[in-house]
Formats: sequence, structure tokens, C-alpha cells
Amino acid sequence: MIVRPYQPDDLSILTAINEASLPAVNSLTPPELGAIIAGSAATLVALDSDGRHEGFVVCLDQAADYDSRNFRWLQQQFERFYYVDRIALAPEARGRGRGEALYRSLLATLLEAGANGTVPLTCEVNERPPNPGSLRFHQRFGFTDVGRQDFGDKAVIYLARPLVLPTRKIST
Repeated sequence: MIVRPYQPDDLSILTAINEASLPAVNSLTPPELGAIIAGSAATLVALDSDGRHEGFVVCLDQAADYDSRNFRWLQQQFERFYYVDRIALAPEARGRGRGEALYRSLLATLLEAGANGTVPLTCEVNERPPNPGSLRFHQRFGFTDVGRQDFGDKAVIYLARPLVLPTRKIST
């Protein structure tokens, strides 16, 4: 597997992977996903050994111009932070360590760009509709609960972890 930075010609396949990941992520059109990526601190793409797209992660920083109630909540809680807006894997890539590889690459990318351990990496996981697999994955990867919000139509758990590379592989 190869993890590399996003390239504009990735957009259509990443949109398809995003849509195949509903309801764990929200639905986006190619222009909407492209706009989020354009404002990201980092967007990384996972490819298999044949060059097929397996997944992606989009990470914003606290200064992003992003109209999201989850992002706004995090802005109220943290002065500085990185926010994983979405991580999405193609159905055939799930359960094969691709999410962990994307997160490890993201952490390395942010640290190489000058981020430090005092700035948390944050995300949210759906509590309603429930996404227990994502919650377990993030907890194994060192994320802890930093808040919850119920929006009526949806409820989320906010998670954060230090911006450091894990020293060992997480168990799946």
C-alpha cells in the first residue's frame, strides 16, 4: 500500500469512496468534497499495489473556513487543533489496516510540517446513527472522549489524541 498526498484527478474516485461510506460520513458532491480538500491542512490518499484507490483522510486546522457544526464546536473548545473531517475506505479495503496506515501517515505529515504534541488531533464519531466500529478503532488508536453533542437528527462523540506517532501497531 502507498499513502500519498491528494492530487486533483483523485476527486471523482474519492467522492465515490465517500458515498460508499455513508452513513459513517455525510454525503458530498464532488465540488463540496473538493472545497473541503482545498481548505485542508492535509489530505492523504491510500492506493493498493496496483494503484487502485483504497481510501482517504481529510484533515483541517483550526483556522479553516469550514461551515460545520462539529468543527465550530471544536473551535469553541480548543485554541489550536487539527480536525479529521473524514476518513473513508473503499468497502474492499476495510479491515485491512488501511485506516491505521492513513492515520499514521497523517500524524507523520503534520509533525513534519511543524506541528507539535501540544496540538491535539480531533475528530467526531456518530453516536446516532451508531458507528461502534469507528469508535472502537479511534479508542484503540489513542483517542479519548472530550465531549458529546446531540443535534436531534444526529448525536456525536468528540474525540482527541496527542499529536504524536504511536510506538506500536494497534490491535484490530
